[in-house]
Amino acid sequence: MFQKILFYDGNNLKGWETFLNELSKDEPDGIFLFVADDTDFDYKKIHLLLKKLEIDVVGCIFPEVIYNGNSYKKGIVGCSISASISIEKINNLNEFKGNISQSLFSSKTETVMIFFDGWSDNTDLLIETLYELSGKEMTFIGGGTGSLKDTKRASLFTSEDCFTGGAIIVMMEEYMSIGIKHGLQTIDGPSIVTDIDKRILKSINWNSALEYYKTIVEKDSEKTITEENYLSIAKTYPLGMLKYDGEIIPRASLAIQDGNNILLGAKIPINSMLMIMKGYPDKIISSYEKVVKEAQISFKNKNKKTPSKTLIIDCICRTIFLDDQHKEALKLIWNEIAEKSVLFGFLSLGEVASIGDKYIELYNNTIVIGMGE
Repeated sequence: MFQKILFYDGNNLKGWETFLNELSKDEPDGIFLFVADDTDFDYKKIHLLLKKLEIDVVGCIFPEVIYNGNSYKKGIVGCSISASISIEKINNLNEFKGNISQSLFSSKTETVMIFFDGWSDNTDLLIETLYELSGKEMTFIGGGTGSLKDTKRASLFTSEDCFTGGAIIVMMEEYMSIGIKHGLQTIDGPSIVTDIDKRILKSINWNSALEYYKTIVEKDSEKTITEENYLSIAKTYPLGMLKYDGEIIPRASLAIQDGNNILLGAKIPINSMLMIMKGYPDKIISSYEKVVKEAQISFKNKNKKTPSKTLIIDCICRTIFLDDQHKEALKLIWNEIAEKSVLFGFLSLGEVASIGDKYIELYNNTIVIGMGE
């Protein structure tokens, strides 16, 4: 599946040419390029280099990229793909109406990777549409692209163009195992989402969303929440959507909106059962080790061998919460797979994952691991 994985600092155009030539020399079916937000990246300068490859290119800009045991604010992780792939591009998710061809998936599709602008709306309709079209057990995995500094930055590109607000879907004819963990603990709930507009949570249990949230969080944290300190406190207290099977799908609580509302990292349907969660550094860090083992077991159970490549999709909110301890968390994964597997990936603005025939979920505050060959 993953043929060759390389890291490049992105410092000059000549280096880009060498980097791309090395990724393409074994005639892969496609190339992934994960670009860290602080990289000196100008799509116009490399456009002709990408066109010359005559290979499908899927490019994404993320807050940081991950290569082996480290994360980088500058640099590019490149991955050549040996598996047969096909690509579907959606230029504007905000105008997406679920119009995807029934023939998107072939009988040989085993893994679907979804890269979407993390600042756009309608990602929920996209994953709902993909789930309805899938028709058989397959792995779904992906993450939200974008910049924390410039929410309008174009963060998706191919050899044809660079765009914002859309998505790229990649169908692959090889299996990838999945691990999903968040490590958060429940401190309140369930309550009911009684008013919400896209990502703007307005009412919980028919009360102001902010006032309800503050009542619980201020008591637990022994701190007073203001607009100025909101994120510094809320990073410890995400929300969670309680599903019918008992699973909790985290939602980042990002900011106070219009006085009494809360801006979320992704939508929650009205009438959802809502939990207030809390992050404890030791439990969040331990989830890194657990998620690797979960993916390893799944891969070995199906393929009867050890995976040689490990894709990590780690929510940027977890990095903000853990701060310097995030390095320790990455080392746990690296120590678990070192000498057996290459580790690569990115810090994301939302995570997508599904195992087997389970519904595809859009997560925040979650780490997703994919393992393949």
